[in-house]
Amino acid sequence: MGRFDKRLGKKADKPTPPPAPDRSIESDPASDPNMIKVYDEYGRDLFITKEQWRDNVLLGNLEKHRDSPDDLYGMLVGALEDGFAADVVGHAEHLRRIDPIPSRGTTVLGIIYMEVNRLDDAQRVFDEYIAEHGEEGVVLTNLAKVCSRRGDDVRAEEILWHALELDPNQDNGLGWYAAIQRERNGEDAALAAFGRVAALPNSWRARLWLARNALQQNDLIVAEALYQEALASAGHPVPTDLLMQMSGDLGNSGYLDAIIRLAGPYFDPAFHGLQAGNNLIKANLELGRIEEARCVLKQLYAQKRPDWKPTLNFWDTELAGADIAKQPQPQADLKVSILSIEGPLWMRGGSPFAALLPVKRNDAKRIAILGSTVLQGELPEKPALQLSDGPGRLSRAIPLIMAELIQIASDAVGIALIPWAQGMGFALFGQPSEDAALGEISSKEEDALDYVIGVAIYATLPYWKIDLRLVRRVDGQRLAETSVEVNAENPGSVIDSLPKALSRLLTKQDGIIMTSPPKWFQLPTGYSGADYMLRIEQLLTITCENLDFLEGGNIYGEREMLDGSLLLCVNQPKNPTVRMLYAQMLRQMKKASPEIILEYMEKTEHLQRDYPLKKEIELLVEASINESFAS
Repeated sequence: MGRFDKRLGKKADKPTPPPAPDRSIESDPASDPNMIKVYDEYGRDLFITKEQWRDNVLLGNLEKHRDSPDDLYGMLVGALEDGFAADVVGHAEHLRRIDPIPSRGTTVLGIIYMEVNRLDDAQRVFDEYIAEHGEEGVVLTNLAKVCSRRGDDVRAEEILWHALELDPNQDNGLGWYAAIQRERNGEDAALAAFGRVAALPNSWRARLWLARNALQQNDLIVAEALYQEALASAGHPVPTDLLMQMSGDLGNSGYLDAIIRLAGPYFDPAFHGLQAGNNLIKANLELGRIEEARCVLKQLYAQKRPDWKPTLNFWDTELAGADIAKQPQPQADLKVSILSIEGPLWMRGGSPFAALLPVKRNDAKRIAILGSTVLQGELPEKPALQLSDGPGRLSRAIPLIMAELIQIASDAVGIALIPWAQGMGFALFGQPSEDAALGEISSKEEDALDYVIGVAIYATLPYWKIDLRLVRRVDGQRLAETSVEVNAENPGSVIDSLPKALSRLLTKQDGIIMTSPPKWFQLPTGYSGADYMLRIEQLLTITCENLDFLEGGNIYGEREMLDGSLLLCVNQPKNPTVRMLYAQMLRQMKKASPEIILEYMEKTEHLQRDYPLKKEIELLVEASINESFAS
């Protein structure tokens, strides 16, 4: 332990919920030194001022955990990092009295005394500890700091060296000792200092610095020998600092195989966390070991650390891209199947929400919607395998939403047609189908269709244009057409336009009547609408993963899908539609990736408790959720 333990994220306990962030701050709060990032029960990151954190969270939690030494210590370390030493003196004094690890309570109190310039009190607690428990490296290092602050550098260096003799692996103490020598006689003196400390019994940290120097001299043999000695001296589990510095230095020098060979066998995700795991993921990915990298990623996700999510989501995307790059290119004779989805996707697959659907007449008109067509300059006419980018996702989300609208807000039946390239995944076309071809596609359906709507997205303009064509199935004749524009930065605006566009296409057709949707059907609009379209397309991805007759395709970013759908519910707390979508996503994810479902039980319970829906919908949602979490 150095000055104080390094911590990977904010407070390990569950703090009292913070107040709403100060919206008056216009700049990026993440770059504001006066702001602190906190996380709510749904894993959302919020920023509040340091003063708000101190007054509304820190002080209350210190009292709440007053008699829990581990929690209290962690909070005091955080308070030091955030500059609140003067506010926590009393709590540090209390920790010293109750801490079963006397050196820990003594050290943090002494450091806090130094931070508030109570040097006599700091020396007193260190001297009292030594008198009662004997000399210990970390205590002596901080006693040396008291001497240094008083200007007695000679005495400080003497005590510091003795502290390293007792514990040569103090990060802060070792760094300070090397810095003294560097300032006095240059870089060679600092290297010699590491050599002196490395010669002490059980010393491993100094060997890391000697190994870094060897790597800078392109001497992997010497560096690897030093690493092996360090690992042998460090015990188990291997300290996080050791794995992190070793893997980082090897990676910076281009020795990726050595990272896997030396760090891989010692990695424990619960103990070493993101810092060491990050380097292992990167090394495996760059070596083309995608499944090994994904294994480390899954282990880190399982730790449920919201502060790690941005980094883990980044690696999830990188691994997905690497997987796509390895896939074979489509062949000339590629087989494309058509997946038919009648009505809302979140009411399919045995969903209890299907009970809400209105009963259709036997002679109800059947209308299919075929999208998966984007014109943006670089897509070929043949279907192409691709990561789900914005236009591609939109090309599938729009038919799904139109099928919802037709099924729920008309007397017709709405069916989304999703092309699937067998052996690859979703097919995306670069040219719209001819009217006659639309009629031919619809005639292949098991139940005969009356009309088909072709959807093509022109994504080459600042405002994307979406063309809609209504074709009669029996003769391929175009009966109506319309278009809507959508802001590429906020594609959710298309949801506002689709009901009117459908009305323009359908109301003049024989046997089709548009109706008002039931109150439980609430399509989000604006930015929430864009989120809804993203989540329904992701639900489509998960659903397809569970269909045995579809070949190819993979599911990526499962946790981002669930997190995003959950947060959509939190942002639309009274909206039954988004809640049903989330519940169905849980059901489908249980089939596709059952190992991660239990990670969402607590968050889902919070959602249901904090934001109950009206009784009829609530009962159906609860039934669906209970099915997902049942063992």
